[in-house]
Amino acid sequence: MEPAYKESRMVLPMNLAILLSVMMVITWMSMVVTKLFMNAQIPDVALIVCGIAFALVVVMSFIMRFSIEVYDDRVDIVYFFKRTSIPKDQIIDTKVGEINIIKNYSAWTLKGVKYKTYTAVGEDMGIGLKVTGKRVFFLSSTDPGAIAALLPKEE
Repeated sequence: MEPAYKESRMVLPMNLAILLSVMMVITWMSMVVTKLFMNAQIPDVALIVCGIAFALVVVMSFIMRFSIEVYDDRVDIVYFFKRTSIPKDQIIDTKVGEINIIKNYSAWTLKGVKYKTYTAVGEDMGIGLKVTGKRVFFLSSTDPGAIAALLPKEE
């Protein structure tokens, strides 16, 4: 079944992922140069462990994804490697707007409510989903109005 709405993007924008990669490589190279030419007492194990850790961070910055798919019966959210599915019949209410405003000034602040926020870096607009079971999800989106039009609203 094809989704009625689909949006997918990197969690970090491409320019930030590239900047992070460059900085990690420069940091590791400066450690190697310091060890070789400045006679620093940096153990070889530290260079290897840092190199592997930096390489993992670089790879993760490019493969971390955030996607939202709205089907006829559910909303699927994939954030990093975690998949969350919300059936549409469990959605009580929706709010569209700037993420910080709908989170801070929401009338959904009740005791015992579990809040989950899924955002991509640099996105301000989003949608809030009030779900049965005292759960609230906040999702950043490039077009939150299109998502809201496909979801049930409180009357």
